[in-house]
Amino acid sequence: MSMLNIGKSGLLASMAALNATSNNVANAMVAGYSRQQVMLSSVGGGAYGSGAGVFVDGVRRISDQYEVAQLWQTTSAVGFSKVQSSYLRQAEQVFGAEGNNVSKGLDQLFAALNSSMEQPNLIAYRQGVLNEAKAVAQRVNAINDNIDSQRNQINGQLGSSVKEINSQLNIIASFNRDIQAASVTGTIPPALQDSRDAAIDDLAAILDIRVVEDSQGMVNISLARGEPLLTGNTAAKLASAPDPANPKNDLVTIQFGSSQFNVDETAGGSLGALLTYRDVQLADSQEYIDELAVMLATEFNSILASGTDLNGATPSQDLFTYQANNPGGSLSLTAGFTPDKLAFGKDGTQGDNTNLKALVQLANKELSFTSLGSNTSLAESFSSKVGQLGSASRQAISFAKTSVDLQKDAQSQWASTSGVNPDEEGINLIIYQQSYMANAKVISTADQLFQTMLSSF
Repeated sequence: MSMLNIGKSGLLASMAALNATSNNVANAMVAGYSRQQVMLSSVGGGAYGSGAGVFVDGVRRISDQYEVAQLWQTTSAVGFSKVQSSYLRQAEQVFGAEGNNVSKGLDQLFAALNSSMEQPNLIAYRQGVLNEAKAVAQRVNAINDNIDSQRNQINGQLGSSVKEINSQLNIIASFNRDIQAASVTGTIPPALQDSRDAAIDDLAAILDIRVVEDSQGMVNISLARGEPLLTGNTAAKLASAPDPANPKNDLVTIQFGSSQFNVDETAGGSLGALLTYRDVQLADSQEYIDELAVMLATEFNSILASGTDLNGATPSQDLFTYQANNPGGSLSLTAGFTPDKLAFGKDGTQGDNTNLKALVQLANKELSFTSLGSNTSLAESFSSKVGQLGSASRQAISFAKTSVDLQKDAQSQWASTSGVNPDEEGINLIIYQQSYMANAKVISTADQLFQTMLSSF
């Protein structure tokens, strides 16, 4: 009977190994599936100190959590870099678009002023100056409108990201509960752990997270700076609402128990990239376009205010007007401003172009742009801004490519440990099949020996 029991235990062990291998083969193409391996141990206590068969201890999930954590970190980096490069590329295209080229618009405005030098009293030339001045203002407005559009788009994406984060945290908390319950029995289904890892990976694409597993197999999740997102079965609640200090921007907050935290650009992932772009690069673009509008209006208005118009009078209206709280979006010609009101002269005569010369010289005047951190002319400031955005966009695209390459490396590293190798599993199937057949032969031989023994009586 000992031989029969040994054969039976071997048969069951081989079947368990065949089932695990078959499951591996079936799930080879499933993303995030960790291959499984049957754990076997020898059963002692047989006659004369020999073994008494083999025991199936369970099914082990092959997983290296360090490699999984590396995979999550690269996922966060990819989430960040893709969003950052996308928005910077959009910004570069907006500022670089032909219709938004403020430098070109200023060149055309100063060309119109130059054309007026010989006949400053000619209404056609004066009207040409007003047309070009209006076109420059419209170019500034168009860029400002695109900045507003990006800001609104980002606020909308923040709201969607917050919903997705809350959903993923609840899903992971549910897996935690199931895994905790299973740990009581001593056997945690590998599929549960794979599914939880996949949910964490989805979360990592949105936020740069830190994951720690406790003694019961549950994971605790926090942001890189320590703000809690999930502790056991308790998930934080994120919210997005207009920032009281700056209503144009939505503020993202974390509510965990009685504690509340604000989320900023250090959050990482795609959400961190949205906040970083909005609060840094987009804010810089807004600051520049507002400063350009103020500079343009102030310099032209100041020079014109010191001259005389076609009627020999000191101007009573500014050429440009804007709202102090939204210069870039409100820059325009003053309503009712007519060509005769352009103060091209100084002495009150119609043919005087003394003040017009000062306007022409403004093309090369260096002004202090706080938003750029340099002194430059109006037209050159815009070219400088376009260059900054182009450089930032190229760097972001390069970073995005590097991030994707690192993610692929992490995936390859994970696959080498936890992934299914079809060739290896095919060999295992043959080995376990032969083992099954050999154990079946042991049982058959034991039966024949037993029958022989019975027939001898």
